[in-house]
Amino acid sequence: MAWPRMFICMVVALLVTCCNWILTDPATGAGVAETTALQGKDQGRTVFRAPLLNNPPTLDPAQVKDIYGVTVIQQLYDGLVKFDADLFVTPALAESWQVEDGGRTYRFSLRKNALFHNGRRVDSKDVLFSLKRLLRVDPPPTILPYLLKIEGAKDFHEHKAEEVSGLQAVDDRTFLIRLSEPYVPLIIALGMYQAKVVPKEIVESDPTSFGMEPIGSGPFKFVSWEQNKTIRLQGFPDYFEGKPRLDEIEFAIFPGISIDEVWTDFQSGKLDQMQVYGKNYERLKGNKDLQWVRRPSLSLQFYGFNCKHPLLANRDLRLALSRAIDRERLVAEAYSGQFQAAGGILSPGLPGYMPRGSRAGVNITKAEEVVEKALGAEGPGTSIQIEIVSNSQSLLAQAELEFVRKSWERLGIDLQIKYIPDWAQFEERLRSDSLQIYRYAWFADIPDADDILRPLFSSQSQFNYMRYENEEVDRMLQEALAIVDPVERAAVYQKIEQTILEACPLIPLIHISVDYVYQPNVQGIEANALGVHTMPLNRIWLKGSSER
Repeated sequence: MAWPRMFICMVVALLVTCCNWILTDPATGAGVAETTALQGKDQGRTVFRAPLLNNPPTLDPAQVKDIYGVTVIQQLYDGLVKFDADLFVTPALAESWQVEDGGRTYRFSLRKNALFHNGRRVDSKDVLFSLKRLLRVDPPPTILPYLLKIEGAKDFHEHKAEEVSGLQAVDDRTFLIRLSEPYVPLIIALGMYQAKVVPKEIVESDPTSFGMEPIGSGPFKFVSWEQNKTIRLQGFPDYFEGKPRLDEIEFAIFPGISIDEVWTDFQSGKLDQMQVYGKNYERLKGNKDLQWVRRPSLSLQFYGFNCKHPLLANRDLRLALSRAIDRERLVAEAYSGQFQAAGGILSPGLPGYMPRGSRAGVNITKAEEVVEKALGAEGPGTSIQIEIVSNSQSLLAQAELEFVRKSWERLGIDLQIKYIPDWAQFEERLRSDSLQIYRYAWFADIPDADDILRPLFSSQSQFNYMRYENEEVDRMLQEALAIVDPVERAAVYQKIEQTILEACPLIPLIHISVDYVYQPNVQGIEANALGVHTMPLNRIWLKGSSER
């Protein structure tokens, strides 16, 4: 995601407009399963319809930075490897690979039957082009630190060389990656969405157009994109794993996270899936007719401080604000108990994760003293005005922010909440010097602690909107990448996390679970902890549709 890259994704709530779940089409009286089966077939064709809560800027895997683009990209492209439902690395375009030279060389054998959507066979030159391209993408992608372990990659990235000595297309079906030193996470990183393989000549001829009319080798091929309305894909009959069971996928775009419309369309059977949060979750969870997906995700929702802001440069004030939020109560009252309160940065399932207390209501008296000291000459009885910006204005976001506003009110903080639903404008605000606090969520793209810690806290990261800088943390992040022993590596990540938490550049709030609901006739759902947006849809099928 992850997103991000990162995958980047704001937590949203589904607005419930009635107390009872509607299982019939008001117009026809047909059951939801019957209605969906009818609407999911266009003249005998099975169509799976899913919502996108924003319009992605591009569908070029090297350029995309939002969860909405990743959702589509996962269907259009394949990389050398991919993750299964249990997050094990499995073959994709590479049918097999060997590790040689004590872990310094990876030899990949490409499939004979892997084709791009234009009919051309995928070969090792496409892999070479795709990986080299990532080394010079601007701004740098989150996969870059992993790729810099390849022999000669750093010199190529810095324009000191025109070739990467550690990347070699031996023949059409054999591709070699040589590392400067043994590096276990490489094979995991190659499963990231940014490492998808693209056709060399198509991208080189017009990189901008490629992002709007992409060609990949995945199970579905691009058909059309009506900006802010729909993206349509069609099953690729020559896909190496076999023709998908769906004829088409239609992504319905709801710009600005229009949750009310998603809810309405799902009720009427116009959508086959829907994300579920808040009170909607409570109202639907007992419905056994629906298909449910609930899994923990490798994620963190948090409030980030602009550590360079004159007021919030005070670490003690940041810590006081963090300690004033009772996470357990927040989860119970704002999220209906759906998520896990976060006491740290790393989520369960990541190397280095340590169960921590959620820092709920810790030493409120001390927090009050710190805030009073920050007021300085203004004296008791006055208040500090602080602004927080949020991309989401959903009911869930509003409930959460109102809880925090009241929590800080007793410390003498006058919290001003500003909603910026346009993502481009929101990102612009995150980069501005006037930023004070922002509401954000991060989903890991791979099951590795580095994919959360580096993007958010490295002094060189484009996503470090906290302006957090620590030379020791930067050094340890680099050190961890070279450690082969998993226990030793996890210990370094624990130390990094502890160092960051002591500086308090953020307030960890919750670890988000994956909660989706599907219409009764949807079959073959395979979600993993990286999120539903990474799920392959070529195994999905609609019960009651004609079998081929």
